[in-house]
Amino acid sequence: MTSYAIGRVQKALQYSSEPSRVNIKTFSATFQGNHGTHEVMYNQDHWSCNCQSYPYQNICSHTMALQNILDQILSVTG
Repeated sequence: MTSYAIGRVQKALQYSSEPSRVNIKTFSATFQGNHGTHEVMYNQDHWSCNCQSYPYQNICSHTMALQNILDQILSVTG
């Protein structure tokens, strides 16, 4: 590994130990539900989903599940 690559890895480790440097603004994922595939979006601190349930309460099983999945991933890597 070159010294340049080692420097990049060290900087990445530094950045990853300082999560306050990152602000996730947008995120999208497809979610395979029981009744089809849904597009789940996170944009500027707001979730949305194109399923039929979401517009009624601004939350649905797909957004809740994705939040739980991301919490699990982030707690392992953080």
